[in-house]
Amino acid sequence: AMPAEAMGGMDGPMMENCPPEAMGGMDADMMAAMPPMAMEGMDADMMTAMPPDAMGGMDAPMMEMMPPEAMQGMDADMMTAMPAEAMGGMDGPMMENWPPEAMGGMDADMMAAMPPMAMEGMDADMMAAMPPEVAFAPPPVPESMAPPPDAAGISGMDALDAAFDAPSGADPMATIESDPMAGLDAALGGAMDQATDQGAGAGAPDMGVPADAATEAPIMDDPGSEAQEPDMPPPDEPIV
Repeated sequence: AMPAEAMGGMDGPMMENCPPEAMGGMDADMMAAMPPMAMEGMDADMMTAMPPDAMGGMDAPMMEMMPPEAMQGMDADMMTAMPAEAMGGMDGPMMENWPPEAMGGMDADMMAAMPPMAMEGMDADMMAAMPPEVAFAPPPVPESMAPPPDAAGISGMDALDAAFDAPSGADPMATIESDPMAGLDAALGGAMDQATDQGAGAGAPDMGVPADAATEAPIMDDPGSEAQEPDMPPPDEPIV
């Protein structure tokens, strides 16, 4: 077998002249040792002949150099073996050439690493072949379907409802449209603030005390404080 480091001298034309079956001896170390430009010589037959685990040596610059039609040789096992960051080299034409069944090897990390423009090459068959948990990975499941985690004892949906009723000044839907997670954070934050304002927290006793009670408090030490006593009980009564 050829030592992995020997692959460092490979270039596009050499790769082109390589018989596809020669790729059957490829492994991840050999792949990693290859200069990215060697990938220009790759074609679909070579890709098909390559053992899936050889994709473990792939990185984004290599992906960028690969001819789009070479992607026709991709399969799900190769996808599974490919490091997520290699997806950073993907573009639309490459995606278009991917056999839909190769998407079965996709995972959420790969999806996250893929440049947005690569998604232009996606079609319905690919989406259908993609594992469900990945297909929903880029935008999280809409908040309307997934209740947020309970916040301080407020049930998730109540918190969300309370937040939408809260006079926040901002349109909560607009936030949720642009960034679902930010919308959810804002919603939960708003709900918790509102719950506290409504007296759910330690602030409750203050609700019954007149606004000026705090300023008159020092008068308690005053000898004349007896005169104040009759005024003090009413605010305390609602709390009991």
